[in-house]
Amino acid sequence: FNSKKSEDPKVAIFVSKILFSFIMWLKLRTEAFVLLATLAIPPLASGAYIVGLFNATVTNSYIGLSNATVHWGYFSKHETPVISVDPGETVTVEMATHHACDDWDKMIKGDPGMESIFSWDEGSKGEAFRGATGGGDGVHVLTGPIYVNGAMPGDLLKVEIKDLYPRKNPDGKTYGSNAAAWWGFQARVNKVDGTPFYSGSFSGTPDDNDEVVTIYELEGDYAIPSYQFEWPVITDPQGVERDFIAYPGTCVPHDPHGGTVISGDVASQGWSKASSITYYDSPFPAKIPINYHVGCMGLPPASHDAVDSIPPMVTGGNLDNKRIGKGMTMYYPVAVAGALLSMGDAHAAQGDSELDGTGIETSITGDFKIDLVKADDFESWHEIIDFPLGETDKEYIIHGFTETNYLETYASNPSDIYGASSIDKAMKNCYTQTRKFVMAKWGLSEIEATTVITQGIDFAMTQLVDGNWGVHAVVPKMIFEGSEKKQKKSMKSPKSRNLRRSK
Repeated sequence: FNSKKSEDPKVAIFVSKILFSFIMWLKLRTEAFVLLATLAIPPLASGAYIVGLFNATVTNSYIGLSNATVHWGYFSKHETPVISVDPGETVTVEMATHHACDDWDKMIKGDPGMESIFSWDEGSKGEAFRGATGGGDGVHVLTGPIYVNGAMPGDLLKVEIKDLYPRKNPDGKTYGSNAAAWWGFQARVNKVDGTPFYSGSFSGTPDDNDEVVTIYELEGDYAIPSYQFEWPVITDPQGVERDFIAYPGTCVPHDPHGGTVISGDVASQGWSKASSITYYDSPFPAKIPINYHVGCMGLPPASHDAVDSIPPMVTGGNLDNKRIGKGMTMYYPVAVAGALLSMGDAHAAQGDSELDGTGIETSITGDFKIDLVKADDFESWHEIIDFPLGETDKEYIIHGFTETNYLETYASNPSDIYGASSIDKAMKNCYTQTRKFVMAKWGLSEIEATTVITQGIDFAMTQLVDGNWGVHAVVPKMIFEGSEKKQKKSMKSPKSRNLRRSK
């Protein structure tokens, strides 16, 4: 293959599609081999790990964690389902945080499922294909997908979060990581001393990096900072130097610090660093209330073969809304047969905005009831849902983004959304989504909707870090109680239902 650009763009596009198809074919063959291997090999002894050989528990109602049950950094309509379920069934799903290698000993070591994913030595990676193209363009470890029988384009997938609980390490403890990184909003603002936020080679300052990682211990109802460290210059097992937080699954070769004894696992895989790491072993002991939630859950689009897991989209994905926890039901527009639900990027806590780049990233297990609203059974308000909708007993959550459908706006190059982030556009889109929702759900006129929204509905920044920035509206159900306006079941044809478009 000639690396020079083709003079004919049609030829370049054709070659790119062929190359992508080959990569996906090779990946699926590898996954199939790994899955067959896990069926034939007994569970490993505690603490042992061999890339591709961990026997995770997988049934029609349980997905254990291993490199055979996850895909890393993308949603794809071509991804092979891990299990299939009927509407109304409840599934237990284990999820891994992509930041676990910030401290291997606390979040990976001795956990065969985690080790099978994050192991990376000179010869191989536990999960080699990372990102939409395999080049790290997408970061979240996503468990799934789950094929939902009967789900078809135009339907709504309904996912109720019944419970979420932490994944403990062999010592019975749970940890999480927060990275104050180059993609965080704080990197757009000068530091207290008036100097810019530097991030190694990313900011053109290879000798200066202000990125800091905080490791939290989850104790009871609170997450408490355990220690912090400045991001070092790391060389991976293949000899690539990484002087800022970038490629997903980069492992930190820690030094002994603060009384901590470090295992040799990371170094033995071939990771090294340029110099000793700077640690802060006595951070302010803030007590952050634990609020387990799923940062990235959703369905692949039909428009593209695979998409980066970071920007949120019509079919869900990386919403990073701290409200998507126990008791929340999410509605996702279905774009492909079977829906293909995947989930990951769990957080122990996060404030609205996810300001510095991440929440407290941690590994969890969740119980999810998966149901389906068929297009033929839609009520009128179902018709207008072209965004991920949340519902609890007391409220609805409306999500709006910089671009409601960035994959349509930037169809030929979806990564352009990263240079177009706008909180103003996200607010505008969230308002228009909220307005059309309350008008369709409760029969309000436009002028009624405007005053009710202004007085009774709160808007907030969901996240300012995911390219397609987000704003959400919290719609209390109680303000519409007593309404005499009844909604009739939609009489629109199935064809018209499938023509819902983003505004």
